[in-house]
Amino acid sequence: MKRSHTVLAAGAAMVVWLAAQQGFAAEKLRIGTPEGSAFVFALLDVGIGAGIFAQHGLDIEKVNFAGGGKLDQGMTSGAIDMSVSGNAELAFVVKGVPEMVVAAMAGAPVDLSIVVRNDGDIAKPADLKGKTIGVTSETSLTSYLALAFSEREGWGTNGVKRAYIGAMNSAVPALLVKNVDAIVAPYEGGLLLQARGKAHPIVNFDDMTQYITHVICASDTLVTNHPDEVKQFLAAWFDTIKWANAHKADTIRLIQPATNLTPEIASQVFDHEMPAMSTTGRFDPKAIDATVKSFVTLGLMTEVPKDKTLYTEKFLP
Repeated sequence: MKRSHTVLAAGAAMVVWLAAQQGFAAEKLRIGTPEGSAFVFALLDVGIGAGIFAQHGLDIEKVNFAGGGKLDQGMTSGAIDMSVSGNAELAFVVKGVPEMVVAAMAGAPVDLSIVVRNDGDIAKPADLKGKTIGVTSETSLTSYLALAFSEREGWGTNGVKRAYIGAMNSAVPALLVKNVDAIVAPYEGGLLLQARGKAHPIVNFDDMTQYITHVICASDTLVTNHPDEVKQFLAAWFDTIKWANAHKADTIRLIQPATNLTPEIASQVFDHEMPAMSTTGRFDPKAIDATVKSFVTLGLMTEVPKDKTLYTEKFLP
C-alpha cells in the first residue's frame, strides 16, 4: 500500500514538473455536482486526488449544489463548465438548459434504495403494498423508482402512495417520526441508518439494467469554444473509473473527506455501486428509451421526442 501511494504521488509530481518546464498551465474546469457527498459524485475527488485529471492537463474545481435544480441554475448562469448529474438532464436539454449531455455515467440506479424503520411492521418488500413512501418530489427519480417498484411487484402505479418530502435532511426525520412508512434514499444513507440501528435498506434497484441513472453534461459555451477540453475531461473521467476499479482501498481513502463514510460502509458502497459505473460513456438505445419513457411517466415530458437530439457521443474517448 505504501508503495502505491509513493508511485501515485511521484506520478502527480512529475506532471506538475513537466507542466512547469514546458511553460503551460493546466486548463481550469469547474465541474458541478447536485450532491458532492454522494459516492458516485465523489469519484470526481478520486480523479483529482489520484492526479488523473492533472495528467490530462486539467485543473478541476468541484462545485457542489443542493440538488439538480440549483445545478441547472449554475449551468445557465455560467457558474460551471460541466456537470456530473442525474438523468433528468436529458429532459432539461429539451426544456432549454444550455448544455449538452456528452456521456452516460451510470446505468442501473444502484445508488438508491427503499429504506424502512427497524421498529416498523415492514419485514419484506411485499409488506410495502398500500404504504406511503417518501420521495423527493413528484417529478424526481426517487418518485419514479417508487412507481417502478410498485409496477415490479404487480400492483400497478397505485400500489404505493408517494409523499413529497424533499431531500435526505427532511426525509430521514419523516421516516423516523413515522410520518411515512419508507423512503427512497441513497444506498449509503440507508447503510448509515442501519449502522445506527434506526433503519435499513429493504429494496434495491440493481435489476434495472436497461436504464441510465447519471450522465455527464457540458455547457453549450464549452462545447462551442473549447471542445478539446470536453474530450480531455471525458478521457480523464473514464481513466478515473478504470483506476478506481483497480484500486479499491485508495478510492475509499480519497472519497472519505467528501462522503464521511466509515471504511466498512464505504467498502459495501464500493462493491454495490461501482459495477453500475460506465467505463465507456456509450448510450445503450434501449436504456435511453426506458429512461425517456420514465420522464413521460413523471410528467417531465408529454411525449417521447422524435426529432430532438438528447445526447452526443462525439466527445467520448
